[in-house]
This record gives sequence, C-alpha cells and structure tokens, in this order.
Amino acid sequence: MIYTLYIVTLSICFVCSLISFRLHYPFHLRLFTVFLGISLVTEIAADLVMHAFRLKSNYSIYSVFMLIEYCIYAVYFRSIIHNNKARQFINAFLLAFPVVWATTSFFVFGPHHWNSYVILLGDAFTTAMCIVYFREVFTSEELIEFKSSPEFWIAAGLIIYSCCEIPITGMLNYLATNYVAEALLLEHALQLLNIFLCIIIIYAYLCPLLTNTTKYS
Repeated sequence: MIYTLYIVTLSICFVCSLISFRLHYPFHLRLFTVFLGISLVTEIAADLVMHAFRLKSNYSIYSVFMLIEYCIYAVYFRSIIHNNKARQFINAFLLAFPVVWATTSFFVFGPHHWNSYVILLGDAFTTAMCIVYFREVFTSEELIEFKSSPEFWIAAGLIIYSCCEIPITGMLNYLATNYVAEALLLEHALQLLNIFLCIIIIYAYLCPLLTNTTKYS
C-alpha cells in the first residue's frame, strides 16, 4: 500500500516537474526533472525485476541509482551555489564519489547488500550543500521570495530527507540481517519520507504558478 502510494506520488511529481521545460526553467531545474524521471523508472524496474526473477533483494539496482542520484545532486548544487570553495568541494566530490561507490559496492558490501556507506556519504554531502545554499540565501543582499522559489523548496525537502535517512540507513543492514520485520518497517519509513519529499518537490515546481510568479517563463 505504501509502495503504491509512493509510486503514484512520484509519478505526479515527475509529471508536474515537466513544467520546467514548458516554462523554460533554468538548467538545474530541468536536470532535476530528468532525475525524477530516472527515479520513477528505477523504482518501477526494481519492483518488476525482483518479482520477475524472484530475487531476495533489488539492492543492486538501487546501488547503481545511488551513483547517479548523488552525482546529479552535486551538479544541481554546483549550479545554484556561488561560493568558490564550495564549488571546488563539489568538483572534488564528483571525482571522489564514483571511486568510493565502486570500492564499497564491489569490495565491501557486494552488489546484493545495502550500501550504507555510500548513502551516509551522499546524505552528508547533500546536507552540507543545503546548508551552504541556505547560508547564501539568508545572507544575500538580493531579496528572494521564498514562497515562489523552487530552489529553496527543493533544498528544504532534501535537507529534511537526508537528515532523516542517515540514522535509518545506519541501522538497515544490521536489522536486515538480524531483525527482518524491523528492517521492513524502516523501509516503509523510507518510502514515507520519499512521499514527503515528492510533495515538497511538487510544490517547488508549481510554486511560481501558484504564487503568480513566472520569472522563468
């Protein structure tokens, strides 16, 4: 039930985000639209593959998705953050993260286990970039209308999601091995977090229209 609700919400989120192409939103928002499409395809493919081949887990599919996900986040934040040191850090992350992903995916956890190290690193990076972005926004001399700023709402959703996902991810591998029922509850909690994030992103893409502000058109 929760999974179905998540897929429906993610589908609505992706469809709403397509407005970024019609209204000529900037590159970083159109890139995020592409990411939402990749997310939707990944979720559907992971479920279909698991049932079609009767696999015990679909972690290998999500492992590849993690590599794409956090690299897209990095490019997204590099487009909206102006601090030179932060942008250099993002560039370093884009070089180092694939190496960390490959090392942990193939030599530490293996393709069929939840790669908690990659998620912890990716979420820590995402949280840090959200903080840098918020610092720039709140110290900027330029007046920003938060209620009509897609970037603000996407960053707000990502920082909440990442901060909540970190403790869940830290426990998931242990629980999946020793307490299957509890691990399933955590997976449901992650899906609820995803639904919450999708709702915020839906508002992020539509808020310029809802507030009669179409600065990207």
